[in-house]
Amino acid sequence: MNDSGDLTQPPDTEWPLASAPLSFPTERVDIWKVHLDRPPLNGPLSKGSETGVLSSDEIARANRFHFEKDRVYFVRCRMALRRLLGKYLAIPAAEIHFKYLANGKPQLEVDQNPRALQFNASHSADLATIAIGSEHRVGIDIEKIRSDVDTLSLSNRFFSLRERAELQALPERLRVSAFFACWTRKEAFLKATGEGLSFPLENFSVSVQPDSNPKLEEVNKDTNVGNQWFLADLHISDGYRAAVAIECQHTRVHTYSFNWT
Repeated sequence: MNDSGDLTQPPDTEWPLASAPLSFPTERVDIWKVHLDRPPLNGPLSKGSETGVLSSDEIARANRFHFEKDRVYFVRCRMALRRLLGKYLAIPAAEIHFKYLANGKPQLEVDQNPRALQFNASHSADLATIAIGSEHRVGIDIEKIRSDVDTLSLSNRFFSLRERAELQALPERLRVSAFFACWTRKEAFLKATGEGLSFPLENFSVSVQPDSNPKLEEVNKDTNVGNQWFLADLHISDGYRAAVAIECQHTRVHTYSFNWT
């Protein structure tokens, strides 16, 4: 269990399985790491099982992926999300109904969510992260680090002037790590707000240093807005960066590994 403002994470191998039935996440956010490449061979994710759990629009979206692995990973991420939400809400996973904001962010239908459960999910390569809390908006992002990324070109396109300057001031050896640190922090905040890329990316800044505590530096030139948000890096696995944003400074964060069984 970790208090906000001091999210000291254990090594990847120590993300524990949940040891007790899930209780409703009041005054805390539970973060789940999901291995998308490790379902049981004959378990709940056997071929075709998604048709009994996912909605028709989710299946249609899955079928639009060009590569089969991408389709499978999307399906497994959605099935894990549904299973977790079902346990928190005591609703069968297949009966959960989503509505979508303008940017595509899913939310629970109001009649299934009287206690304002909040959630967000992200996946990259063979790992997914799912954040579940209540009342306060939450966003999460995970990215597999690519050493061949063009940090200059992409930062000029997606980062604020402040972020670009901080990135370019770093030694060359830190820039790839700093780029993905900044990217996941920004994306987690955008996903929490629900505005996505409709929010001008140059209008807010996060800290860029990859090995320092992350911070929301400013939004629309307001430097005090960071006091309303908790922003943290998540040490998911070697070769990945991940971050979570919560619209509340005082909450607890629990981290777990998802178990397919």
